[in-house]
Amino acid sequence: MSDSSDARGSLRAVDTMSGSDALLWTIGADPVMRPTIVAVMVFDGKPEWAEVRERLTKLTEEVPRLRSRAVTRALGRGRPQFVIDKNFALEMHLRHIRLPEHGIRRDVFDMAQTMATSGFDAALPLWEAVLVEESDADRAFLVMKIHHALIDGVGGLAVLARLFDPIRPASHAGVDVLAASADPDPRPHDSALGRLPGFTCAVRVVGDALNMVAHPVRSVGQVIAVGASVGRLMAPAMKPMSPIMTGRSFRRHVEILDLDLTTLRRAAKAWGGTLNDLFVTSVVRGLTLYHEQHGVTMRGFRVLMPVNVRNVADGEAGNHFVPARFVIPVHSDIADSVAEVRRSAQQWKHAPGLAMSDALATGLSTLPAALTRGLWSSMLMGDDLCVTNIPGPPFQAFLAGVAVDGIYAVTSPSGAAFSVSLVSTAERACLTITTDIAAVDDAPKLAGCIEDGFSEVCSARPAGPPRSA
Repeated sequence: MSDSSDARGSLRAVDTMSGSDALLWTIGADPVMRPTIVAVMVFDGKPEWAEVRERLTKLTEEVPRLRSRAVTRALGRGRPQFVIDKNFALEMHLRHIRLPEHGIRRDVFDMAQTMATSGFDAALPLWEAVLVEESDADRAFLVMKIHHALIDGVGGLAVLARLFDPIRPASHAGVDVLAASADPDPRPHDSALGRLPGFTCAVRVVGDALNMVAHPVRSVGQVIAVGASVGRLMAPAMKPMSPIMTGRSFRRHVEILDLDLTTLRRAAKAWGGTLNDLFVTSVVRGLTLYHEQHGVTMRGFRVLMPVNVRNVADGEAGNHFVPARFVIPVHSDIADSVAEVRRSAQQWKHAPGLAMSDALATGLSTLPAALTRGLWSSMLMGDDLCVTNIPGPPFQAFLAGVAVDGIYAVTSPSGAAFSVSLVSTAERACLTITTDIAAVDDAPKLAGCIEDGFSEVCSARPAGPPRSA
């Protein structure tokens, strides 16, 4: 129940959380695992404050969870609910500030990393935003923080897109917007945030269950496959594979990288992979280099990748993803690296256990809160890194007539040493590296190594034709 409006468009009083929403709400009390999402939108100019207020006011009317408080019910009485806050006031959530003289973009991301570590006031709807203006330049930023229980990354970007100006019939260059927005890679996304048909997968599992009644012997293998898939999903991993990124805390540091999206897509095609394959491969090769510079040779890393199971009927709000985890071996050959990432992503993409993810999350969320947080921590605390690929607007976006220069997602490491998010826009790949300071005390060095990983993968050329998927 992610839609809180009735047929007339008015707000309903109550919206019950899904199992995944409830799980994220419960683990939010753990500052190390706190699932906070912070998005930083960079503008090539300064949108009018009054217009920003008006857009956000309308947004809270269109997305009722932004006007709702989270209410936990007594154990056994059902999942938590979002209840409309009758005293909702925009000024409690939206601020407008100006950087001090000589303030720079780094100051904005310092603010974002602080916002990512702090909790929410449970008496209020679970979001806040700040419009930040530079004093010495014609540039502004919108920093928006939201609790993961309200929405996931794909839904969050879709909600942010509601703030943009209406799309003109054609771009300035006369290119049809519909054509420009089409994914240049016609293959399905293997991405952490691709287009996995969750509903179809769920129907298939139900069908398998019915089939087992009629053909019990023939169906044993299917049941075993589902069980193995769920086992991999729930398996604990308390110890990271990296011997130098072992500390965990709630403190964060943010670094950003700007890459040319066209260059990444061309390189992905050359290596016979998707944009997501190239993204993960480049990050892993950069992380390998980082360890080498610390005198450590790694054979592989454990990666956490949110797999999107959202379908059209789900709408924007709520959480529709599964935290897939797999080990990516370190290969000297780039083609082998890309192929390994693609194989792992494909394996998870078709895992039958994904269809049971919300049922599993519901089961976890109904346990005592301390036990739920402990089990979730045991599953994720041993991950080395978290990678998230979020498709952004594939066209030049504007807010109040001011161009959006980039969108950066400060995502929670979710128990890993660091997270890397990629938000693709019309021409730019906006990378955000969010490190746990206890695990990585030299974040700029790690960011430099990851940038070198992208440079290596994008500049090298395959020895032969691209490998087939």
